[in-house]
Amino acid sequence: MEVRDMRVHSFATNLLYRIRSRSGTRYILRMAYPGWRTFEDLRAEAAWLDALHRETDIGAPQVIRSRKGDVILPMSGFGVSGTWYATLMTWIDGRLLAHALTPENLERMGELFAKLHRHGKAWLPPKDFTTKRFEAFLSRGEPDILFSNGTLQSFAAEDKQAFLTAREWVEKEYSHLPRNDLRVIHCDLWHENIKVDNGKLRPFDFEDTIWGYRLHDIAMGMLDLLETVGNARYQELLLSLRSGYEKLLEWPEGNLEVLQIGRLLWKVNWTARFSKDDLAGMSVAYGGIFRNFERTGELRWPEPLKQP
Repeated sequence: MEVRDMRVHSFATNLLYRIRSRSGTRYILRMAYPGWRTFEDLRAEAAWLDALHRETDIGAPQVIRSRKGDVILPMSGFGVSGTWYATLMTWIDGRLLAHALTPENLERMGELFAKLHRHGKAWLPPKDFTTKRFEAFLSRGEPDILFSNGTLQSFAAEDKQAFLTAREWVEKEYSHLPRNDLRVIHCDLWHENIKVDNGKLRPFDFEDTIWGYRLHDIAMGMLDLLETVGNARYQELLLSLRSGYEKLLEWPEGNLEVLQIGRLLWKVNWTARFSKDDLAGMSVAYGGIFRNFERTGELRWPEPLKQP
């Protein structure tokens, strides 16, 4: 491929470049930040994307291989910290679903979830595919800082108890998920990882690909939706998503909200690792969310609360 131009697209957990070839074809080059995702994780992503491209019309990105046939290239150099893993993929046209959160599009998002879940169950991955399973609030080998190292001791007594109780709910819920529901899942399918392209929803950012459960997959995306649109709109949009999903598959068993609470525990653990100055505020805010859930059975998002 001959490159006409290349420019930085964004830098968050990964460094992304937009590339245009001399023929006019557009690509995205992702440089995975050292320590964020492993070579095994990204190889799993590439394997599933390759299968989705060959076997479905879902419209996910296509991974472009190197001249030697590699899907991931380790990159390092003088003055650069660690090893960055490079993946080149086709560009996805359209605008982010985040700018078009309508009931109609959430219904389409439900259909998209179901299509991915159907393929993730039927597909036979290669032998070197990841063996990681998302079946606890920490499932990628991260250290548990929240419930160790004395972190909870810095919380107010009522918040400490709320977090301990929440962990019990989450552990119990994961243990009760039907084992035959296990499949390959996206694990980060939310409205900023989907584009609307002439009415069709097209997913991208498959770097979290892992073995997991349908309800967990949906819960992660819907927690992001709740945080974005607030409690009132969320209920309407969740019903739309479920309607779309049930056109193709039965809704999965289990308690969606408890798995979302597991994600909140993950966020606090991440904050305890990397952003300790925000920990005190999160302990109070999330402790309140957990106590309200215990009283009402509803996961309600405090409207003024902003994410770190």
